[in-house]
Amino acid sequence: MVESSRSTDLYLLSETFDTISKAKDFQVTADIIFNFIKKFIELDMAVIYKINEKENTLDIVSCLGTDTEKLKKRMPFRIGEGAVGLVAQNKRPLLISDALSFKDIKVRQYYHEDPIIRSFLAVPLVVGNRSIGILSVSSSNINQYDNYDVQMINIIASQAAVLLELNNNITEAQRFSNKILDNVNSGIMVIDDRHKIIIFNKSAEIITGFSIDEALGMGISTVKLKLDNKENFIYECFNNRKTYFEEPGYMIRKDENILRIRFSTSIMYNDDDSVKSCICIFRDNTEIEKLQRQVAMADKLTALGRLTAGLVHEIRNPLLPIRNASEYLLSKYSHKENSSELTSLLEIIREESERLNRVLDQLANMNKDSFYSIGECFLYEVVNEVLKLLNYTINKNSIELKLNYDDNDILLPYNKDNLKQVFINLLLNAIDAVKSGEEANERIIEISVAKKSNYAVVKIKDNGIGISKNDINFIFDPFYTTKEGGTGIGLSIVFNIIKNSGGEISIESNKHTGTEVSLMMPLIQERRPNDEKQLINS
Repeated sequence: MVESSRSTDLYLLSETFDTISKAKDFQVTADIIFNFIKKFIELDMAVIYKINEKENTLDIVSCLGTDTEKLKKRMPFRIGEGAVGLVAQNKRPLLISDALSFKDIKVRQYYHEDPIIRSFLAVPLVVGNRSIGILSVSSSNINQYDNYDVQMINIIASQAAVLLELNNNITEAQRFSNKILDNVNSGIMVIDDRHKIIIFNKSAEIITGFSIDEALGMGISTVKLKLDNKENFIYECFNNRKTYFEEPGYMIRKDENILRIRFSTSIMYNDDDSVKSCICIFRDNTEIEKLQRQVAMADKLTALGRLTAGLVHEIRNPLLPIRNASEYLLSKYSHKENSSELTSLLEIIREESERLNRVLDQLANMNKDSFYSIGECFLYEVVNEVLKLLNYTINKNSIELKLNYDDNDILLPYNKDNLKQVFINLLLNAIDAVKSGEEANERIIEISVAKKSNYAVVKIKDNGIGISKNDINFIFDPFYTTKEGGTGIGLSIVFNIIKNSGGEISIESNKHTGTEVSLMMPLIQERRPNDEKQLINS
């Protein structure tokens, strides 16, 4: 009868080993071991401990018959103290028939939480010659266990020891890999074949604005990571097995802010060669691209400086005789009758020649502060003088000029010559735009001036050919032009003049419908000029 019973025990043991070999993690293994013990002997409680060598304690791994979390919160079991502590220290099994009457070794009792312990056995979990944990079993009845039970539990304990050690190694490896992931500056996320995020590191949190708890299990479409000119590139990784390396793109964060991104992808495969998951590594490239644009701008400005030095020299040569000729003609005809129109035109030639000479002086020193020297001028005077200069060109091209201006007291912190250059460049661009439009269309340029808080707001609007969305992002870059024969210098100079005196400039445009340039320029103290002039409307 005994032999038949032990044969059954061995069969149960063999079956348990087979089941353990298929377990996916240690908790499943622990449950299998507890089920084996319940079939083999009577028990009220079983506990698996792991030896914590650093703290010299026994940590609860899994238990049966009591609340695991309450058990973990109790005072720690120390190696060498109590029944399980002695087993950990001596690396030998311990069998107690009645813990209440056994005085040599103390078995801790928690009557208000655990079943009372009478029969008790504990075996070490040994790998090689190193004890890594303890398996204890207890019953509320006395004399429940014998040496045969100890031997059988010891056998199953050896299998548990191997799996616990493996679990410890895996846990440590996971902890190490997680630490690496969390200290990498790039965002890393892994997407499974259902297009759900299964791994999300700390940098990914920072870059995307989503917490790890929010991201895990979330569909990849929620993280708005886009390849330039292409969406849903992650799906291509799965569907076409396509991978990317350092590709430029952008991301719309959780807070709707847009970041420039560089990203790479790789694919992991199952044993049957199907796609298991996609790894996406990405980093915030916004500041780097901004610095690259600044470097490119600096290079362009350096080239602009070299170009303007040559231009200044070439323009000065014919400018001097023009100035001399205008002064000579003024001295000869200014006192004659019926010469007021001629005198007015000659004065314009002389004044603009002098202004151009001052501009050339500034261009020659464009890398110095004098190029964007601050002065003060009345806005209406600047607009008035510019419209006088361009009046002929406007009328010649049948352009209707609409001027909405009712305040002559707007005083601005700008050098007058510089501000005139701003309006000349902007109005010449508007004239070119309406000239290039449909012949049948009415040609309209509208200038409006208003005060807003501490700023003067000037808008120059035309119904010309407009600017494409791709071009408008680069419109203020030196040497960038959309006009045939253009230099790309005018708007760059306009931008710097406005910005260097604390103003703002923006352009809104649609292809074939027109462009609106908005200038916001800070006001200084308001006073009426001594000589009040009226703005011309044509």
